[in-house]
Formats: sequence, C-alpha cells, structure tokens
Amino acid sequence: MVLPNLLHPVSVKIEQIDKTNTVYDSKAREPIQQANRKVFVTIPGQVNWVRTESIQAQKGGIRETAQGYILFRKVDLDALNVVLDYGDRILKIGHLDVELYISDQEWQGHYADQNGGSLLRAYFQDRKPGKRIGNF
Repeated sequence: MVLPNLLHPVSVKIEQIDKTNTVYDSKAREPIQQANRKVFVTIPGQVNWVRTESIQAQKGGIRETAQGYILFRKVDLDALNVVLDYGDRILKIGHLDVELYISDQEWQGHYADQNGGSLLRAYFQDRKPGKRIGNF
C-alpha cells in the first residue's frame, strides 16, 4: 500500500473544540459566549493560502469562501487519534502565529488500496481580521 506524500509539510498546531463541555444555545445551534477547548495537537500539513473576496451561493444560503486550506494525511490524523471538526482553531502554521478556524472539510485522494479518502482538505477562515498583526 503506497501512502500519499505531502509537498513541503509544516507543523500545524490546532486547538480542538470540546463540544461535550461547551454550553450551546439549542435554538441558534451555536456556543454561548466562549467555546470550551481541548488540548493542543500538532500535525504535519501542506498549506495553501487562497485568498478570495467573493461569496458562493449554495443550497443552504450564501457561504463565504475560505482563505486557504491545509491538507492532512489520514494516517497522520489516525496516528494521533485526531478528528478535526468545524470550529477547531489553528494557532500556528510553521513559524507563523495565526488565529484561524476550520470552516469546512472534504476528503481527497480516493485510492483503491486506501479504502476511501487518504487526504483531508481542511478549509480555514480568519474570523477576526481586524486583530491580525502584519500581512501574511
């Protein structure tokens, strides 16, 4: 079984959301005030910055496009027992300190010997662009 490789992987530090200990508003289906977070996890990933200012119309309404994505290998996620989710916070990409949030995911690299997707593309957005320092 041949595993897919990442091009120029960097370490990505992620703080996962803890849905079981977070208080949710049942009507709005969102965390009240502050979401509780789990421990940090560092995973190798391939980063692609794709900044667009457009929006996309979808069946569920308008969705803002992501600012980029990080490609993770399934074997790396499985080795650390990590399941990424919407709202997980990305704190560090390589040597850059960032505050980005995972906004969407899709499986890629569907090879017959992998029994499904072997790469996870996690899209990210900056929810607080006014707090950003510098231009990256």
